[in-house]
Amino acid sequence: MRYRRFGNSDLVVSEVGFGTWTLASDWWGVVEDKQGLLHAALDAGITFFDTAPVYGNDGVGESLLVELLRTHRAEIVLTTKCGYDIDAPRPPGQSERPQDWRPEAIREQLDASLRRLGTDYVDLYQLHNARLSPILDDDLWAELARLREQGKVRELGVALGPAIGWVQEGLESLRRRPIASLQTVFNILEQEPGRTFAAEPAIVDGTAGLISRVPHASDVLSGKIDRDTVFAATDHRSHRNRDNMLDNFEKAETLSFLWEGSGRTIAQAAVAGILANPAFTTVLPTCVTVDDVREFATAADHPLDASEIARLGELWESNFGHTDRYEMPLKSSA
Repeated sequence: MRYRRFGNSDLVVSEVGFGTWTLASDWWGVVEDKQGLLHAALDAGITFFDTAPVYGNDGVGESLLVELLRTHRAEIVLTTKCGYDIDAPRPPGQSERPQDWRPEAIREQLDASLRRLGTDYVDLYQLHNARLSPILDDDLWAELARLREQGKVRELGVALGPAIGWVQEGLESLRRRPIASLQTVFNILEQEPGRTFAAEPAIVDGTAGLISRVPHASDVLSGKIDRDTVFAATDHRSHRNRDNMLDNFEKAETLSFLWEGSGRTIAQAAVAGILANPAFTTVLPTCVTVDDVREFATAADHPLDASEIARLGELWESNFGHTDRYEMPLKSSA
């Protein structure tokens, strides 16, 4: 495992992180050995653990980490998030809960998170799927600054979503706010808006770093599915546009040089391709088995060489020589 720093902060994290989303919900498959995955991550050199109160029911995405934090708190860079009211009922299906960005609500959310996690501080506190309103709310950011001054939070960040895009939200976060990280959907097939964020002065000058989520393009780049895979209605990937998935499978065929004869699996190549961009501090793959954790974690041991990076860049610029059936819109709250 290799390690990178979030901007000019004191947070040094593993290039591959671990998210508890799949442990807390069954939206990507059922995880049987939840604690086994967490310990496998730590054993593989992963030090960055990403969670949120809204993962699963009753904050289970956080409480799952209690055992690990009890014995390994000093080794772990812990991030959780704020914004969602987890006491409000969730709409049917996989819809979002209501958000509550009042300063007093954020303080209450953090205190509740700390109780569930069994710790007295969070290394990185991210605004979860923040729209423009909270990003532009000076009163909210003044409260976040107070939480940081009180030692409850070491650094602040913004996690964009829930879909791909949120360009203006990301730009305003980087330009206006004292954040150490910006989390966005980014993979070697879907590089925008990540490339736009990477060109921002706050990233270029090393003030902040980027976090990649959905690094395997909803498993197109994991080797686990093929173009004929049909997802259950309860599977989060079933929300993906079918033509978009087919486009990505066809584009991926041009990238086989990254794994064939390289010593990498396709999944490792996908992660290594992201880490070839120095703007990205860490990658959060979606893991449902211990084997996933071990495979994805070792991607950091197989970096791309200069010729592979150059060829990947050329393919991106030409849209991988592909004519898209479907143009993925970049979502925004504006």
